[in-house]
Amino acid sequence: MKITIIGAGKVGFETARRLCEEGHDILVVDKDETKLSRVDEHLDVMVMKGNGATAQVLRDPHVVDSDLLLAVTSTDEVNIIAGITGKKLGIGKCIVRVRDPHYAQDAWFSREDLGLDLIINPEFAAAREIVRMLTMALPVHTEPFGQGKVQMADITVDEGMTLFANKPIWDLDMPPSCLIVAISRRGDMIVPGGMDTILPHDTLYILGLPGSIDKLVSKVKKRRQKQLHSVIILGGGRLAFYLADKLCSLGMSVKIIEQDYSRCQELSERLPDALILNGDGTDVDLLKREGIEETDGFVAVTGLDEENLLISLLAKQMGAKMVIAKVSRASYAPIVESLGVDAAVSPRLITASEIVRFIQGGRLLSLFMLLNGKAEVAELIVPAQSRVVGKTLAKCGLPRNVIVGAILRDGEAIIPEGTEKILVEDRLVVFAMGHTLASLERLFGAGGK
Repeated sequence: MKITIIGAGKVGFETARRLCEEGHDILVVDKDETKLSRVDEHLDVMVMKGNGATAQVLRDPHVVDSDLLLAVTSTDEVNIIAGITGKKLGIGKCIVRVRDPHYAQDAWFSREDLGLDLIINPEFAAAREIVRMLTMALPVHTEPFGQGKVQMADITVDEGMTLFANKPIWDLDMPPSCLIVAISRRGDMIVPGGMDTILPHDTLYILGLPGSIDKLVSKVKKRRQKQLHSVIILGGGRLAFYLADKLCSLGMSVKIIEQDYSRCQELSERLPDALILNGDGTDVDLLKREGIEETDGFVAVTGLDEENLLISLLAKQMGAKMVIAKVSRASYAPIVESLGVDAAVSPRLITASEIVRFIQGGRLLSLFMLLNGKAEVAELIVPAQSRVVGKTLAKCGLPRNVIVGAILRDGEAIIPEGTEKILVEDRLVVFAMGHTLASLERLFGAGGK
């Protein structure tokens, strides 16, 4: 597929990297030579200097001949103009990034009204993910697949968790229909075998039927003692606004700490139910005065990854029960885990995932990334021409770091063993480490036959 990406910033670079790995022909357009040089140096793509919202650029043969246009600059208006103009010039599909809360709240502002195929708001999507993490009924993170018929849980093992700690996998007392597909250990992802021993501080990724996952979680005995009531948010940007707005609508007590006084005034006008504090979030005395040791949740969403990580670590040490940090750099994800921070959220990665999912269309039903992209859980449909049709899993010749964790067939979910045969139109929930979606499609799609 020929894809033009307008904007070579963080989102544009990450999206270009992901799509380049999938084998697409990529052209990146930007006015900034420095950004283009970075893209040209690190990625196998074409680059073009210019304003992506102008007809001169959009009528260029390399652009107008694209199958897909992505407008992901830092300016919403540029993205909107580029998307609408590209669509009028005949580009098949157009996706734009829009971040301003004013646009998000306008009733008329929708992809249908603008004639676009997809509008992405990275901060809104990240806020939605953080709310889900903060409000889930169990402190164990669960992710649904196969229309809810399969769940993936991640459980962090502590010293006192006798069900898992210091035991080999073959010796675990696990409910039926549960499979450990991966272990995250000190920032590295491991595909385990039966002889591998689970260590304290490991995070286990377990696929299973919902009933079995519920039983497993109840055995862990780490249910929350009370519902979430209070959240402190460090930083007053767009993500903080979306997050606070949603948490306030759920009846929670929300405090935002922001250094910029004018931004505090704006937030106080737009978030009447939140307490806006003008101050330095790195001030330990301020955090103590605002009850950091009593708060149920602490979320660091400033524009600096390093500040988010350091303050998140401090908040955890001071007693905050659940701590989440926003990070832009994927390389920081292992640091988050090793420091003991509960979770990291990357708007950039969420955006790239949504775009990849959209491009894959019917071939990719869902996509979930682990450790900021080190591994993926994807849901794929097996076509009739696939080389794996009629073979047992043991005979499919899958690499060790690719695991079929579940099969959905005729409305039922199966946690398979090696003797299970793969049939046409099976929906596979596949864990993969170090594989692109394109390589997964070669393994399970029509390419290998």
